[in-house]
Formats: sequence, C-alpha cells, structure tokens
Amino acid sequence: MSGGSGGFLRRHARALVASLALVGGLGWIMHRGALPLLPPKGTLERVDWSCVALMALLMLVNMLLRFARYQFLIAPIAKISMRRIMAISFIALGLITFLPFRIGEFARPAMLRQKGKLSGWAVTGTVGAERIIDGVVFSGCLLLALSIARPHQPLPDHIGNLQVSAALVPKAALLATLIFGAAFVVMAVFFWWRKMARRITERVLGIFSARIALRVADTVEHLSDGLRFLPDLKVTLPFLGMTLLSLAAHVCAIQVLAVGVNLPALSFAEGTVLVGVLGLGFAMPNAPGFFLTVQLALYAGLAVYVEPAKVVNEGGAFVFLFYVIYIALVILVSVVGVLMEYRYPAEALAVPEPAELDTGGSSN
Repeated sequence: MSGGSGGFLRRHARALVASLALVGGLGWIMHRGALPLLPPKGTLERVDWSCVALMALLMLVNMLLRFARYQFLIAPIAKISMRRIMAISFIALGLITFLPFRIGEFARPAMLRQKGKLSGWAVTGTVGAERIIDGVVFSGCLLLALSIARPHQPLPDHIGNLQVSAALVPKAALLATLIFGAAFVVMAVFFWWRKMARRITERVLGIFSARIALRVADTVEHLSDGLRFLPDLKVTLPFLGMTLLSLAAHVCAIQVLAVGVNLPALSFAEGTVLVGVLGLGFAMPNAPGFFLTVQLALYAGLAVYVEPAKVVNEGGAFVFLFYVIYIALVILVSVVGVLMEYRYPAEALAVPEPAELDTGGSSN
C-alpha cells in the first residue's frame, strides 16, 4: 500500500505541487481582496432554506441535462446506452472536479474506449468538441447578457478590496468568445476540408519543426472527428437544445439562490452573466475541487450588478452555499456512477459504419 501511494505521489508530484501553488496564489488574492471564504456572521441566519433546496434541485437538473446530451455527440461513432453514458459522465465529473488541472477530462475516453471498436482518440474528439461548443455557447450568451443587463452604477473599480475593476468581466467575455470561436473554426475546417487544412498546417508549422507540424495536424484531425454529428440535424438540434436548457436551469439556480440569501433579485440576463463568468472559471486549469476558482468567479460576477457592501456580506453567503452545494452534488453523482458501473458490466458496443467524409470540397 505504501509503495503504491508513494508511486502515485512520485508520478503526480509536479501536478500536486502546481495545485498547491495555484491554491496559494488564489488564496492570497482572496485575502488581499478581503473576499470571505466563509459566510459573514449572521448571513446564514437570514437564509431562506426552501430557496436553497430549490437551487440544489435546479443544479442537479443542469448536470443531468449536460450528461444526457452526450448521447447525441457520440451517436455517429458508437451506439452506447444512456445508462452507461450517465454512469461514465457521473464518474468523469468527479474526476474532473477533484483531480488537478482537468486531468479528469481523460476519464471518458479511457472508460468508453473498446479495443477494435471504439478508439480513445474518437471519444477524445467528442469530448473536445463538447468543450469547444460549450465555450462558444456560454461565452456568446455571456456577451449577449452583458449587452442586455445594466451593470451597477457606478461600476466599481474594485472587487472587495481587490484593486481589479469589475469592467474586466466584459473584456474577459469577449476574449473567451474569440478564443473558443477560433478553436471551433479550426476544428470545422479540419472536419470539412481536412486535406487543405493538413497541408496548410504542415507547411506553416513545418517551418519550425516537421515533427511538431505532423503531431499538431494529427491531433486536430482526430479532435475534429468529434464534430461528425454536426451535419445531422436530428442529433445536432437536440444537443444544442439540451445545452440551452441546462444553461437555463443553471441561471435559474443562481437567481433562486440570490433570493434565498437576500441579495437583490437578479434578472435572467444578470444571472446569465454570473453563469458565464463561472463557466470561464471552470474552463481554466484547476486546483482540486475548483477551490477558490469558483469563489473568485462568483465574486467577480456579483460585483458587476450588486453594490460592493452586499458583495462581501450577503454575497459571501451566496458564494459559500453555491460552492458547498455544487461539491455535494458532484460527490453524490460520482458515487451513483461508481455504483452503476459496479452493478452493471459494460455492454458490447454497436459501432455504425462511418459516413464518408468529404475531404475534397474547397481544398483545391
């Protein structure tokens, strides 16, 4: 046992040290900003716990919708039962949350692949496509919500005591939209015009290193296969519909929790901004449990619409309860996923014949 644990520590020493450094840095930022990690005294006594219960239910709905929609992404590659998709997604969420730097993203490819039927690269492509599409949708909705919702006036030039302007939020939203949009365009080009895309990539990056150019082209081409569902509207529209429904459930959860902790009622657009900023936080390399990343993202979002005094008081209760409930739900669904995997063995995959990809198109 000791040898096994020692081996684990040696293999992951760099990630663990980097995680501790990240937590230390974020903790220093929280301390400098006087942003409370625990709810300020007296704030929990005024909480409406029925709102907290409803918020937890809405967050669970948000998670289940996000997990269930994956069936539409994987359908063109393999026919996997909804039960197994949910079980693997439950476990993957726990690993993504509690392992540092999003190492858990490799869980689904590792658990779903089957030798000779479904490669890990094929599943990785669907996971990469899911993350990029989420980024495009979330950052796009964030920009739209920012244009609709009116920020608190005057917009504070600090968050807590942290000398960071709340105006940073819309700038971060625009940057994220550009990054995710560019990633989606690159994957789409590799999917529909892969011969041309490979040729351009190998020529441009080949100036620096032919080996790197080949590796990048291979990787992006594998990931672009995750977009195989796009031409089929029978799977694309349900996937996007469930994505928007899950986003709506998340926004409603934020609105209900704000009411429950006696913050000023947030409009749907304002709640969307908070969810979008939180999504940007979740997209970053994380310490275990997304500890402090979630807290800082929520404080930044609240600072745009809530007066500074309430951000560090009622807002402290809001941030604390959101984090505790989120982590509790992650643990719950992870345990359920493990029990489902233990109870039901993995079924044999039915792999459809892949449709012929049009790699000619505009490649000339």
